[in-house]
Amino acid sequence: MKKMILSVVAASAMLFSAQTMTAQETNAEAEVTVEQAAEQQSDWRQVEVAELPAEVQQAVERDFAGAVIAEAHVKEKEGEQKFKLVIQTAEGEQQELYADAQGNWIEKKKDEK
Repeated sequence: MKKMILSVVAASAMLFSAQTMTAQETNAEAEVTVEQAAEQQSDWRQVEVAELPAEVQQAVERDFAGAVIAEAHVKEKEGEQKFKLVIQTAEGEQQELYADAQGNWIEKKKDEK
């Protein structure tokens, strides 16, 4: 009788473990799918800061003295490049900015998220 109870407990534990692993795998797959969907929706491509046009870098230096560009992304639309920048201001705040290739600031539009 004791062996039978131990067998049932062991089988239950294995079943619970298998269900937990399946749920974790499903959650991991869902996270990957959400990340992939967000990446596909966005046409932004991350680039190195050194790849930014000098005009864009100069605009940050001019208008956000002491700020550092933490991330840079580029999007090509209708033959023109637009840049999305994440800067760290001198005060330690993060800001998201958008600029054209000439270093002119542009407003973020809903389709550019």
